[in-house]
Amino acid sequence: MNTNGAAGPLDDRDFLILDGVRDVYSAIDPMPEDMLDNIRFALAVEHLETEVARAASDLVAVVTRGENEQRLVSFESPSMTITLGIRANDDGTMRLDGWLTPPGTHHVELRTPAGTVTAESDERGRFAMDGVPRTSAYLTVRPARMRAITTPTIAL
Repeated sequence: MNTNGAAGPLDDRDFLILDGVRDVYSAIDPMPEDMLDNIRFALAVEHLETEVARAASDLVAVVTRGENEQRLVSFESPSMTITLGIRANDDGTMRLDGWLTPPGTHHVELRTPAGTVTAESDERGRFAMDGVPRTSAYLTVRPARMRAITTPTIAL
């Protein structure tokens, strides 16, 4: 072990100390099982050749009928605004109601670590996805004759 304070190569004692630190943190704060999958999922967005929308708002709206709260999230890009209403279903899954501006029929994909959920927006730009797992996800809208628009990853 280096005792004079100068940086030097690690020796066996240094590795023993580092192993002990790793063991302590593994015991008191273990890495979540799905962490590596979530990191890979988040990095996959960066490799897409799409227009990335930025988050414009994230509001919680109290629904006037019923007991469920609905979260409203809005994303803006130079060519489209995407608004999502997100609420929990009784079975623990999520329902997403979306509105696209400008409106039109577009292919919509919600990518999660568990897979992809697809929908088509109607001529008014509305779409819905039900039974979506509560997880991290990002939305991609594929308008005809335009670049795809992708949102940042959000927690559902």
